[in-house]
Amino acid sequence: MGREEGRVAAGGQGGRFFRTLSGRFLLLTVAFVMLAEVLIFLPSIARYRYDLLSERLKMAQIAALTQLAAEDVISPDLEAELLANAGVFNVVLRRDEVRQLVLSSPVPGEIAGSYDLRMAGPWELVRDALAVLAEPKPQVIRVIGNPVQAGGELIEITMESKGLRAAMLDYGIRILMLSALISAVTAVLLFIAVQRLLVLPIRRVVRHMQAYAEAP
Repeated sequence: MGREEGRVAAGGQGGRFFRTLSGRFLLLTVAFVMLAEVLIFLPSIARYRYDLLSERLKMAQIAALTQLAAEDVISPDLEAELLANAGVFNVVLRRDEVRQLVLSSPVPGEIAGSYDLRMAGPWELVRDALAVLAEPKPQVIRVIGNPVQAGGELIEITMESKGLRAAMLDYGIRILMLSALISAVTAVLLFIAVQRLLVLPIRRVVRHMQAYAEAP
């Protein structure tokens, strides 16, 4: 019975705290901190996905140019090794208005989505990044981009989303932990500063007014 009354009293004190100026300011600070974390996380994870796909396109282009530079037809084993190092299934290059399948291997399933990095804006990048995180099942996706160093007009690859999603999850967790730490420290410092600069002086003024009212 005594423990139950103690819990009720503690809950009542907590409820009264959040009805005070300090409690309301703390809740408002937490809300803005959470909003700031979301605003930091979304563009960061979208940019990270874009960089990962751009790097995959660059590696695929190097593998494709290796094939094109070979005087003889490369062996299937070497072709498989080039694709494995690039982390893709197929590589298509468009050069001089000619679309050419440079490297190819069996694709383990149907293509679930196609993403053109040349035309993607900020909102599309954020949307596509969240779609990758929300889909736990590995999928085969097509990615289109511009070749580097004027290596052609277009490069297109097919790849699996499993490794991409794993890297994005790892990066997202680290970003959330870092932003949560920075936000928590900022919120605590801001809360202490407001307590000392605003709340305590207001309380002193209120006490003086109450004292004057009792004995003018």
